[in-house]
Amino acid sequence: MPLRIGHRGAAGTHPENTMVSFQRAMELGVDGIEFDVHRTLDGQFVVIHDPTVDRTTNGSGMIMAMELSEIRALDAGVKKGAEFAGQRIPTLQELLRSTPENLGLFLELKAGSIHYPGIEAELVELLRSEGAIGRVQISSFDHQALQLLHGIAPEIPLGMLYADNLVDPVRLAQEIGAEALHPAWEWVTEELVEKAHAAGLKVNTWTVNHPIMIARVKAFGVDGIISDFPHLLQEA
Repeated sequence: MPLRIGHRGAAGTHPENTMVSFQRAMELGVDGIEFDVHRTLDGQFVVIHDPTVDRTTNGSGMIMAMELSEIRALDAGVKKGAEFAGQRIPTLQELLRSTPENLGLFLELKAGSIHYPGIEAELVELLRSEGAIGRVQISSFDHQALQLLHGIAPEIPLGMLYADNLVDPVRLAQEIGAEALHPAWEWVTEELVEKAHAAGLKVNTWTVNHPIMIARVKAFGVDGIISDFPHLLQEA
């Protein structure tokens, strides 16, 4: 049975990457939650997908140019619905401390040192200080960041995110030091899953939001399914 992973919590029905969204995913019985991390101007890790706050909040600006106090003052729920008004952008520390230890945490690092110098080492330091190393997997489209993370903390499992039909994702993941492939569902095949498993790699696919596609990737033998609608994973 593949892991049921809530994408940005329960982003299909709740404001993504907010505590109310993560809480809803947990209520639906997920095995893990997926979320995104950026770093503020004053060096704080915040849980948000975009490099700006414009799409999901009532504010505007680049996260890397804003201090945490500015970001925490924004409403991260009202754009999803009036009933969610007052939700805030969580810090990574807040999320780590408010989730049970048996919940899998799939942390997507949105950008590595190319945009946030030194972020890989800082992230590892925070995870260690919070005692979260054993329950966090870090994924990224920034494969150089993953390689850096592997060098800093080889004990942290890594997921190689990709959205294209790569020639040899298994070989690339092995070179990076990843333990899992994280392909977009469009590129998942039975052959890919078999090849990954033969190499000792897992396959966690995203973002699977239709029952037919959920059944399809499940039949291929994937290890985890990431969805905006965790209730569909429960039904499947």
